[in-house]
Amino acid sequence: MCQGDKHNRLDCLEGNVTNSHGTSLDVDCKVLDGPAVVHFLVPGTCGTFEDYAKEIFLPYVVKELDTLSRINIVWDGYKLDSLKNATREKRGCGTRRRVSYCTRIPGNWRGFLRNNENKQELFRFLAQKCVDYETEGSKTTYSTVDDQVVCSSRGTITSALAPCSHEEADSRIFVHVKDMAQQGHTKVMIRTVDTDVVVIAVAKFLQIGLEELWVAFGTGKNYRHIEVHQIVSRIGAEKSQALAFFHAFTGCDTVSFFSNRGKKSAWQAWQAYPEATDAFHALCSRPPDVPETVIETLERFVVLMYDRTSELQGVDAARRYLFSKKSRKIENIPPTAAALLQHMKRAAFQAGHVWVSA
Repeated sequence: MCQGDKHNRLDCLEGNVTNSHGTSLDVDCKVLDGPAVVHFLVPGTCGTFEDYAKEIFLPYVVKELDTLSRINIVWDGYKLDSLKNATREKRGCGTRRRVSYCTRIPGNWRGFLRNNENKQELFRFLAQKCVDYETEGSKTTYSTVDDQVVCSSRGTITSALAPCSHEEADSRIFVHVKDMAQQGHTKVMIRTVDTDVVVIAVAKFLQIGLEELWVAFGTGKNYRHIEVHQIVSRIGAEKSQALAFFHAFTGCDTVSFFSNRGKKSAWQAWQAYPEATDAFHALCSRPPDVPETVIETLERFVVLMYDRTSELQGVDAARRYLFSKKSRKIENIPPTAAALLQHMKRAAFQAGHVWVSA
């Protein structure tokens, strides 16, 4: 297995998206994935962080809020014992630069955003700028700050949103989406560039209580509107709720992906082996101890990922057969049963503990 998010793609859900760049959709409110927005809103010629807030970030938020009554901006938190620390270390660590209204913006924006302390200070700075900005009386801006929430409408009760223990914006977003549904909103959009957000949205949609949930996904020519409610309708409730474990198991930021096997081949194996649905569903709703029957089902699923015509049940037997009889290279055969068990547990923790609590 290999570590990374190389195969985090939406290919298996193609046909359920609308390539409608710039199309105005009839939604009540929107949740912004703050870190994603900061990554694609580069400072350009801005001299200081104050300039960036006033000339780049705030105009973007105001434009997004133009046809809405409410917008929520959700930021990442950073914990010392985070599962994502290994991924962040691989991205490198940029130069430390303190963030204040008069501090000059560094020339290397992406390098600046590789430093966790830089991002924490920037997120707090922008959060406060957003809620301090005066909007029309009927419009409200919420923003997370660490585990708390601040709001542009003074006196607003935010106890349903904070304090919050979610570190990542990709799961914390759904605390805010759920609150929107409870406040009577029926059509909500999420703005992100993170595949995990789309997967969690599909998995949690039926529990949220919305009529429509949209994801404005990607940037540039890859920008598109994803109809989460339509995906759920097409693949069904059981498969939708099992999607979180499927995504974690086949590779995400915190769980390795299978060597030479991406999301498409895994999705095709799932289509050919629907028995895997119950196993995926079981590990989305329990602690990361894996029952023997689930282990057997997942081993068979992995065998089919590597050899669709195989009748073998276990990965160890499949390894021997593919290596000795079909002359497969070592990187093109399944992992060992022992390695796969640890992989199952890590995926179960990510999907069944972290994401399920979104």
